[in-house]
Amino acid sequence: MNDTSPVSMPDIASLDQDLGADGAAVIRSLATLLHDAGRISDVDVFADAALAREALGSTVLPGGLAMPHARSHAVTTPSVAVARLASPVTFTSGSEPVRFVLLIAAPGDDSAGYLALLQKIATACVKFGFVSDLTEARTTGALADLVNSAVAGR
Repeated sequence: MNDTSPVSMPDIASLDQDLGADGAAVIRSLATLLHDAGRISDVDVFADAALAREALGSTVLPGGLAMPHARSHAVTTPSVAVARLASPVTFTSGSEPVRFVLLIAAPGDDSAGYLALLQKIATACVKFGFVSDLTEARTTGALADLVNSAVAGR
């Protein structure tokens, strides 16, 4: 796979599944999807990087959405794993429950690409209609398409 691949694909999306009881478990579950899709080389290395970043400050946004993110040498392809959880989970202590998770993975040596991807996803997350579009998605392909459209600025 190369960097011209779409940032999200149906195989790194999860629709209405139970991915764990808290944010750490959800991050690890999504990191496993990234690994299985060949987008990261090591689940633990990447998940630990995302959890370390989360420890610096919660990525939970209003509307029940979390946007954990990390750069890591374990990332082989810039990616956004997306999940609509079966039921909301407490992502971080003191935050509102989360139903949607967008896990952003960027190569460790690409700070400019990482910041650009993070900015595009953050912009989509606060855009009117994005959360309702995630709510209405019926397939993992639809979830991935929403993320790819957000990154493309559509």
